[in-house]
Amino acid sequence: MSLDDLADEIEMFLLGSKEQLMLPPLDKGARKTIHAIANKLKIKSQSAGAGKDRYPILYRTKATLPFDRVTFDRIFGRVKQTWFPRVDVDDEIVNKTRIFKRTEARNGKSRFKNSLTYRDGDVVGQHAAEIGVENKGRAMLEKMGWSKGMALGTGENKGIMVPITHVVKKSKAGLGDA
Repeated sequence: MSLDDLADEIEMFLLGSKEQLMLPPLDKGARKTIHAIANKLKIKSQSAGAGKDRYPILYRTKATLPFDRVTFDRIFGRVKQTWFPRVDVDDEIVNKTRIFKRTEARNGKSRFKNSLTYRDGDVVGQHAAEIGVENKGRAMLEKMGWSKGMALGTGENKGIMVPITHVVKKSKAGLGDA
């Protein structure tokens, strides 16, 4: 679930007449962010369920602020988390949706200034497409005898067969804390 999806859900809740809004099961960090947003909008919130099935519920109260576009956009504009991982769906579906939302944000269709970012533990470029045959660098390598599945290197030094992966680590600083 992206920040835009969450904003749409809460906007419809504020504009509608329902007394409560049940959101899908989310991880602990996402629920914490949603509770903070609800607090700013004077919406009562609590989490229900157990384990991986915990989900936030938002309740309209007498103190709940009426919908105001400027205030609403200001509150959501300050939210740093742009992706709210659902724990009730398959990880593969979540990753495909997340990549689509990331592309959508790059194309300027995102409602808020923050584009999607990598979270702690994400592998950078894990869903990147293979470099196409029309790429000049690949064409040059193929002219020199390289083909798909070969490592780059000469003689005894064949180089690496598996690409180096980069796992995002935001929770600790420096090499010594790894």
